[in-house]
Amino acid sequence: MNTSELSLSELIHAVSAELWRTSFTEVIIARYNRIWDRLLLFADERKESEFSLRLGQDFLETEYGLLSEPKTDRMSTLRIRAIHLLETYQLHGILPVRMPTKGYVYVEEFREVFEDFIKWRRFLGVSEKTIKSNEIYLERFSNYLHNHGLKNISEMNVPVIHGFIGTLSAYKPPTIYCTLCCLRVLFRYLHDHGYTERDFSLSVPSMNYDSRSKIPSAYSKEEVNTIISQIDRGNPKGKRDYAIVLLAARLGLRASDICSLSFKNIRWENNTIEIIQEKTEELLTLPLLREVGEALIDYLKYGRPISDLPYVFLRHVAPLDKLNPPTLHSIVTFYMHRAGIPVSNAKKHGPHALRHSLAGILLEGNTPFPVISGILGHSSSKSTSVYVKVDVLQLKNCALEVPEFTAINVGKGGIGNE
Repeated sequence: MNTSELSLSELIHAVSAELWRTSFTEVIIARYNRIWDRLLLFADERKESEFSLRLGQDFLETEYGLLSEPKTDRMSTLRIRAIHLLETYQLHGILPVRMPTKGYVYVEEFREVFEDFIKWRRFLGVSEKTIKSNEIYLERFSNYLHNHGLKNISEMNVPVIHGFIGTLSAYKPPTIYCTLCCLRVLFRYLHDHGYTERDFSLSVPSMNYDSRSKIPSAYSKEEVNTIISQIDRGNPKGKRDYAIVLLAARLGLRASDICSLSFKNIRWENNTIEIIQEKTEELLTLPLLREVGEALIDYLKYGRPISDLPYVFLRHVAPLDKLNPPTLHSIVTFYMHRAGIPVSNAKKHGPHALRHSLAGILLEGNTPFPVISGILGHSSSKSTSVYVKVDVLQLKNCALEVPEFTAINVGKGGIGNE
């Protein structure tokens, strides 16, 4: 493959996939993708479709001012490296040699205890995703205990615990909530296994946080159709992207399930798609809409690279392999930019946003909750109820009239009616 001939979008997709293949963390890849999303928009405004070092330097200077005023903070370093990765891959077809990923390190005084706690969590069957989050929180807690002079976990006390909790104010509510949950489990473990005489889990404050209280990121039916219309189906990549976006926008499939979609999941004889959802491990059966089916056939016949892999969607640059969720996020965001739809960190703009949008569109069409729950693969309508917040038309029907009132005037002489 001649990487020097890749378009900017293709280059970004190739580098993102290579980062995933070489075991970069999902968090780091997502951060790079956010920077590259802005680069795509910047290049589009300049009517440039190819990557060049000059384009990258202009982007860093215009967007972040990193050339006229060099900065050494972590985020600035990441932005510069994002451009460097594109340049290196374009020139050499490989990424710079990467040092092994550092695992989460606990201070020596608490290392054995915390590692035993993690082993215990794995023994109980806790998911690896939760385990990784626990390790992050424990590393922070370990460092805090060390910095405040504790030499043994038995020296822990309530003021120290509350002091650490006070440091969480810099994080977002979901992180604070999950950290508090992790601490409660940790403290119960320490007490039950004889590390502490007191059960400090009772000292961890509760937090009224419900992820369903957030308003889902959704786009209107017109916006979704505009996004879809921006996909050029005259080339293999466009055929693939079109089928992917339709699966998210018309059927509400999650990115992980789209990436794992295999030929056995498409039941052509029944006009259905049947999958075991990665998130819930529950069976989901969806109708194979004509629009979606035709897009899949077009891609499989005229777009998909020749491969024995069972997955429907593949990378279009070597090495040929299944796609990963961060790549789907980049694909959807790219077409949002092309459609002229504002993209910001305050609102999700990946495949999941299309899933949310489908729920909103179905609600506007007065589709019953149980039907929407079935389409989205929810185990109950309670999970679906969060999408009521995006049904603006129905919410307007619930608005109450403001009663008439008499304005009052506060003057030197007191309060009087006008």
